[in-house]
Amino acid sequence: MPIHSDAFFYISAVLLGVVAGMRSMMAPAILALTLARRPELAPASAPASWLAMRPVAIVLGLMALGELVADKLPRTPNRTALGPFLARMITGGFTGAAFMQVGQRNVWIGVACGVIGAILGTFGGFHARRNADRITGMRDPYIGALEDVIAIAIAGTVMAMLVP
Repeated sequence: MPIHSDAFFYISAVLLGVVAGMRSMMAPAILALTLARRPELAPASAPASWLAMRPVAIVLGLMALGELVADKLPRTPNRTALGPFLARMITGGFTGAAFMQVGQRNVWIGVACGVIGAILGTFGGFHARRNADRITGMRDPYIGALEDVIAIAIAGTVMAMLVP
């Protein structure tokens, strides 16, 4: 079990929530893929123990890849619409809870951190993407791809700091 401060886990749970707000399946997928490779990090209780199961990690990883493609399609609903927004808060809260379990911290604080991060990521990503499109004149799929890279970088950095 890695040794980190409470602040590391709180901030990381918020950051994973931000990632979930940007791409709803990215945060749980990256945490699951990390835990599947390092199952000793996951406690025996859910939700972290579920994410450490290889089949779950594979399914979540495929869902995240599918979302990267679907996000660029013109018929994809707006992330701030009620359904997608609730999905982002759920995946953010779930990921925050599982991440806090890894650190043996309070799961409910993880849920709160993940949900707060998801709200920030949803609206921050929406406005950043809309303004980038307006300011740069770049087509939306290219800006969406840049957002993908940012989401992967944030989640990857958190996982790299968790697992030496």
